[in-house]
Amino acid sequence: MFNRARFIIFFCIALVALMLSPPTLSAHATSTYAPAVAPGNLAEYKVLYDSCQSTDPSVCESMGSSFNDTAYAALQVIEVSGPAVTLRLITIYKNGTGSQEGAIVDVATGSSNVTSLAGGAPGDYFVLAGNLQASDHIWDDPSAPTFNSTSTETVLGSSRSVNFLNYSSSFSSYGSSFSTSSGFAFDQVSGVLIEVSFSITTTGYAGDIQISFALGMVGNNIWGTANLPDFGLSADPTTVNIVGSATGTSSISLNRSPGFSATVKLTAIPSSSSITCSLSSNSLENGGSDTSTLSCTGAPGAYTVAIDGNGGYSIHSASVTVSITANPDFQISHSGPISFQTGSSGTATITITAQNGYTSTTNLEVSSSSSGLTCNLNSNSVSGYGSVTLTCSGQPGSYTVTVKATGGGTSHSTDTPVTISAAPASTQPTSSLPMSLVYGGIGIAVIAAALVAFLFIRRKPNGAIVTAGDVSSSSTQA
Repeated sequence: MFNRARFIIFFCIALVALMLSPPTLSAHATSTYAPAVAPGNLAEYKVLYDSCQSTDPSVCESMGSSFNDTAYAALQVIEVSGPAVTLRLITIYKNGTGSQEGAIVDVATGSSNVTSLAGGAPGDYFVLAGNLQASDHIWDDPSAPTFNSTSTETVLGSSRSVNFLNYSSSFSSYGSSFSTSSGFAFDQVSGVLIEVSFSITTTGYAGDIQISFALGMVGNNIWGTANLPDFGLSADPTTVNIVGSATGTSSISLNRSPGFSATVKLTAIPSSSSITCSLSSNSLENGGSDTSTLSCTGAPGAYTVAIDGNGGYSIHSASVTVSITANPDFQISHSGPISFQTGSSGTATITITAQNGYTSTTNLEVSSSSSGLTCNLNSNSVSGYGSVTLTCSGQPGSYTVTVKATGGGTSHSTDTPVTISAAPASTQPTSSLPMSLVYGGIGIAVIAAALVAFLFIRRKPNGAIVTAGDVSSSSTQA
């Protein structure tokens, strides 16, 4: 039932079953064997005492340094269906670990799906049928043990009718003696186990051994006000918004109810592999800070991260919604290659496109060009988004001009191809006149010159003598 405590109970039961026959008592007529518990009923237990003494130290060492390694144990009713009762058997150990085990018991047949550590089926000794009394069989089976007595006892401050089932036995063999006694106490109305105890004594050939143990109820919500020690998880904040590659965080807090001392293991489970999350502490021990920080990064998208806390017998979760958006950014592009002839210029449009809510001022510059090429921008900044004009001139050739844009903490650039071709050379007219016309023209020029000369000569007076080279106008006209 409760690990070591369960071992002891089963060990005791197995010994009784193997060595004793049920007491032969007249049975009280019972109309029906039905559960008297309800879902949610809870009973808590603690080890009342335990001891082991032996002339052979290895006997007690093999059973551990102490039977009492549990901080507390609990029995919780989960479901009732006909004679079947579904239980949750809970143990919290002193080292902070915990465990739980499901069990189904039948109060009519005494069957149980809990395996005995001592071998064989121990039957149901957790919850019996309600309203049984002395001389009744503990199960609806003529071969089942019968209660020895029913008496009124004070249990957890309340007066309760309690059914007792006691065994004792002793025998000797091969020079050794063996004696055992065990006792069970059940609440009459609910049929829930109140206490179990046993003692074993051996002497002789096998050595002297004395073992005693008792497990008793310390709280319940059947006639008491006990609550199962438990915990809760919470996240703050429950919604985390992340921009770009930043890391988002949420504080995970463990809230312990009174009496809960178990160590809680934490696990972060994202809804997608596109997000990565980690916890600053995966184990929260009693007495520690009981807080852990969830940190997440990932690709843009909306996610849910479940944080599971496992307290050994109880699992609770907290949930965090994570929204990741891309950084505000921009793109830069050009309208296409520039092509023109030398002596003129060419242009291209440089465009800044905003992304993810980008509103920053973007500064632009011509960051790269080649010798023989000159390029300028008509504006060196754009607010949010917009366009500028790139104008280039230069010598013939093929070039690449780079425009760099910087804004919002990031930079991008675009490369624009530029092709400049040479301007065509000036054309000279060529003569198409035939040689005969050329020669004819020369002849006409000679005749014209002779005619002009003749006219000047004939205007000289008769008898005038003109010395060669003398063209003075002092001569007298006729």
